[in-house]
Amino acid sequence: MQTLEALGRKIRTAHDLLGVVKTMKSLAAVSIRQYERAVESLEAYRRVIDAGWRVLLRHGVADVRESPLKGAVCMIIASDQGMCGQFNEAILKHALAQAPGLAGEGSELAFWTFGEKLRGALADAGYRDQGHFAAPGSLSTIHEKVRAVIQRIEQWRSEKGTEHFYICHNVVIERGGYRQVCVRLLPLDRTWALAHAREKWPGRCIPMLGLPGNLMFKHLLRQYLFAALFRAFAQSLAGENAARLMAMQAAEKNILELLDNLQAGFRELRQNSITDELLDIISGFEALNDENPAL
Repeated sequence: MQTLEALGRKIRTAHDLLGVVKTMKSLAAVSIRQYERAVESLEAYRRVIDAGWRVLLRHGVADVRESPLKGAVCMIIASDQGMCGQFNEAILKHALAQAPGLAGEGSELAFWTFGEKLRGALADAGYRDQGHFAAPGSLSTIHEKVRAVIQRIEQWRSEKGTEHFYICHNVVIERGGYRQVCVRLLPLDRTWALAHAREKWPGRCIPMLGLPGNLMFKHLLRQYLFAALFRAFAQSLAGENAARLMAMQAAEKNILELLDNLQAGFRELRQNSITDELLDIISGFEALNDENPAL
């Protein structure tokens, strides 16, 4: 049977843990908004890049062709941080479900992983990654990660002739929580080119190109990749914190239920202890009366 001291220690420990969980909930909520603001800020930059594409395509110097399917790369963004529930498992399951339709029949699909935990989970599922990166943990680390990925993409396009690249990651949903998406990063096909070329230019005249068309295309492509990858990483980090917020909410509920049970047990045990002490006093008083009737 538990003592009052033992129950008291458990209640104090539960209160301390509840404080930690509430702090982590607050941090996760603040972090979600931070990453969402980063994505919103990136939209203005993306619109500038889209304007550059419209200029280039209207001048007819962009060589956009249908790329033959010579294999594909599926990038999966996960997390190496803890306490985020099924965040990694969900995105891996989604990516593997999408995999058969990405490379096409007879073509090889290569996986690039972001996060050591994901790399191990992919190996456990019977697949081997052909590119691995540490998962970004903050906004300050995204820029370096994006540059490394762009270099690897350019290397694969040059050495292996791979033109099809996809990226799978989690995103925050409006009513809380997160969901999985798989987005095509490359190639930029004719449908994409026609859509940009037909968009109305906001001014009276289209700007002149200040660079040779092929050089302009190269620079715009790098900026396009930078914006798309930065957006994916920031959205994944927001989704990670949404998953952590959900996990902390569940933990808070469990701790509060545990506290209710512990406090109820503490009150019951204390009441029983008081009752036992009163009974001992009464029994002692009655024993004294029996020995000394004059009392």
